[in-house]
Amino acid sequence: MKKEPHLLLRRVSYLKSLFLMTCLLIIATSTLAQTKNVIGTVTDISGEALIGVSILVQGTNNGVVTDLNGKYTLNHVPENATLVVSYIGMLTQEIKVNGQSTINIILKEDSQQLEEIIVIGYGAAKAKDLTAPITVVKGETLTSVPSTTPMAALQGKVPGVNIVNNGAPGEGPTVQIRGIGSFSNSKPLFVVDGMFYDNINFLNNADIQEMSILKDASAAAIYGVRAANGVVLITTKKGARNQKAKITYDGYVGIQKASNVLELCNAHEYATMLLEGNYDAYQAHFKQSIDKYGGSYADTDFHNWTFGADNNWYDQLLRTAVITNHSLNINGGSDKAVYSVGASYLYQDGIMNIDNNYKRMNFRGSVDYDAANWLKVGFNGVFSNSTQQVPNNQAWQKAFNCPPIVALYDENNDKGFPDKFGSPDAIGYTSNFYNPIATAKYFDSSKENYQVLSNFYAQIDFIPTLLSTKNRK
Repeated sequence: MKKEPHLLLRRVSYLKSLFLMTCLLIIATSTLAQTKNVIGTVTDISGEALIGVSILVQGTNNGVVTDLNGKYTLNHVPENATLVVSYIGMLTQEIKVNGQSTINIILKEDSQQLEEIIVIGYGAAKAKDLTAPITVVKGETLTSVPSTTPMAALQGKVPGVNIVNNGAPGEGPTVQIRGIGSFSNSKPLFVVDGMFYDNINFLNNADIQEMSILKDASAAAIYGVRAANGVVLITTKKGARNQKAKITYDGYVGIQKASNVLELCNAHEYATMLLEGNYDAYQAHFKQSIDKYGGSYADTDFHNWTFGADNNWYDQLLRTAVITNHSLNINGGSDKAVYSVGASYLYQDGIMNIDNNYKRMNFRGSVDYDAANWLKVGFNGVFSNSTQQVPNNQAWQKAFNCPPIVALYDENNDKGFPDKFGSPDAIGYTSNFYNPIATAKYFDSSKENYQVLSNFYAQIDFIPTLLSTKNRK
């Protein structure tokens, strides 16, 4: 009978432990269940599926666009999140998830946006009166995304326009408006304030007031054969009449980091893969690496060998890069004149861990003046100076090929100068293998570019306004 209280205490202690484990399991399960996948379809009020609608989890970078059937799948969405749904020409909606797994969305037209005046090849028209496929993008859209070029900021935002970013500092993206043509050149025509250009990489996003993308032949007919791949019309910022000088600043500092990087084998995994495949063919390379850089192959089982050299070449080649952009604009005007001036500076480091970057300084000015009631003159100008330090992109392939059992540096490498890099041929590999860091570092290529965009005009009204045709009762 004396043992019964102890037995009771043990049972109580066991039940407490069981209860605690159950609570922890419930908490862990609820934590995992806090996010879910959300699917659905986006249509207009007539039930037509909308392609390329942007759906973003508010306050995050987690977003997708709808497919050809208007469908979307958004992963890892918190149960209490808010979805921001936006599409050009439609009203932006904010929708609470509230634990739902399926959310079908109906977007309504933005009537105010349809009343806006759109610049097209042969003049201007109201958006609601247009039948041609023309997309207008405001300057605010371009500055909402940190990017070095205006077209890069449009990636995934304009339906029917395929934009593939290069990733190298200062390099513009590949832009296809009307698909891949039968000729090798599928670049669209860029028209900046009436001047023709092959690209607009020299422009700063903050200097653009709006862009009109003309997608079909009828909208771009005035430009002839050069418009075969579509036309992008850019209007730079202007001043406003009867406005005091308005000073605006826009800037950001951010970092860039490679994502979804291919995972490479470490030294042990590399040895296991090759030696299990053909021990006699590859064992010499591994023993030479151990003799030269340290480690041990004393164990008869190669699975237990150790290596002094163990490099992940992608980790050695990559870095977190800085990007920063600053722009200052002054706009204003009087009864007869409007003006806009600005300056901007952009700096971008490359993610390859060597000297590769892009610097750009821009100056912009615009003046429109009513010299008389029949004469209007004006000037638009952009001066751009950029410097680009180009990386050796072959280093990425070398990093993929180079064995991890090669040391980054080898003090005994008498052939190495000025840096004594490790070399694959020192452990018996052929000349098809290279140290990728040496490949990247011993490469020097830079570009400096000066570009001037200037446009003078005079507009003369030969027929006075009083003589214009009017409706008569």
